[in-house]
Amino acid sequence: MSDELKKDFYKNVYKIALPVTLQSLIMSLLTLTDQLMVGQLGDVAIASVGMATKIYGVISVVLAGLAAGVSIYAAQFWGKQDRKSISQLLGIGLIAGFALSFLFTLLVFFEPQLCLGLFTTDERILGEGYIFLQIISLSYVPTMFTMMYSAILRSTTHVKLPMFVSLFTVMLNIVLNYMLIFGNWGFPELGLKGAAIATLTARIVECALIIGAVYKFRLPGSVDFGSLFEVPKPLLQKFIRTTYPIILTEFIWVMGETAYAMIYSRMGTSEMTAMTITFPLQGICIGLLSGLASAGGVMVGNKLGAGEEEPALQYAKRFIALGISVSLAVGLVIAAASPWYVSFFNISGEVHRLGIYLVWVFAAFLWVKVGNMIMAGGILNSGGDSKFVFAMESAATWLIGVPSGLLLSFVFKQPVYLVYLVLSLEEVVRFGIGMWRIHSRKWIKNLVNDIAA
Repeated sequence: MSDELKKDFYKNVYKIALPVTLQSLIMSLLTLTDQLMVGQLGDVAIASVGMATKIYGVISVVLAGLAAGVSIYAAQFWGKQDRKSISQLLGIGLIAGFALSFLFTLLVFFEPQLCLGLFTTDERILGEGYIFLQIISLSYVPTMFTMMYSAILRSTTHVKLPMFVSLFTVMLNIVLNYMLIFGNWGFPELGLKGAAIATLTARIVECALIIGAVYKFRLPGSVDFGSLFEVPKPLLQKFIRTTYPIILTEFIWVMGETAYAMIYSRMGTSEMTAMTITFPLQGICIGLLSGLASAGGVMVGNKLGAGEEEPALQYAKRFIALGISVSLAVGLVIAAASPWYVSFFNISGEVHRLGIYLVWVFAAFLWVKVGNMIMAGGILNSGGDSKFVFAMESAATWLIGVPSGLLLSFVFKQPVYLVYLVLSLEEVVRFGIGMWRIHSRKWIKNLVNDIAA
């Protein structure tokens, strides 16, 4: 990589990755805050929130796949400075996203106990957790709007607005948690229900602020309502061909994560609680490094849209190396801090011990998780290589991960931390396949050259 290209690389990483990373980190802190505050209510409350989060994960990753498709094309269109096509992309994302999120809201709101029953048979969790899940389901639609507009803003390098909005809503959520969970400042003590109301309120405010700012400052995506439905057929067809494998990939992945959660929960409430208290830490660590994946997708996509294939390849390789280096350092830190982190939760001694072991396993595999996130979620998809990513992700999860977890937990009766360790080995297989694909150059494609407005 030439000195000029290297300088341009780090300049754009700082400009794009840092705000996106801060936003992801802020949102992860929101989850951690919920977990720590709810964690004072005991093991059942912690497990209830963890299972509700897994159910939310089903719709969120499908929407994330849709937003990723929007982001891929928006990044390449931005490389050609084609604002009209970017607005048309937003219309596609909003129409499809609303249909998906609204239907999922109806299902979860009216059948919350049925959804929780997929993960546990514990009557205490079914009796208390369904209230939290039912209220949270009302946040799915506003969350969808936030995701679609944020995808457009990130792909066009307008990354500071989502970051500041997220910072405000996290602060709002913390204040509302303090008031509604514990009954401070004259508010009723609502416990788990209060946590759900606080989160729902924060999501609605976040959505309103993002959309309001887009139109006030006339940022990309600030189009008339009727223009959102003016989508040319060639763009729609190409978008569907690229995006449906991404959505399937996300769905297959979350189904795999759901299968893992079912394995952990069926091992016992202590095992599920121990896994649940690691989720916020995992979210923070992945959030801390997700900015590299987002920046990789945007910067590589911009280069591909502008027809600069060799710089795009050089950017891709440098992003992978940077992500692995940083994640190795972060992994060492969280491994050392694991006893301190687990001690924050009001849990039994057995759950405390299991929680530390699980954090150690996560720390050991963080570098490969981040490498896969950058390769699959950022780089390969930026070139429209979504079908290959789908095949790679689904094969690793369902041919290696899930069968291993079932055998170790139910046949060989191994402890939860060893089950988690073996499940994480599928990340290593995926990493090797992804690196081969990057070096093959088969993923490098200009997606918008023949459909720009």
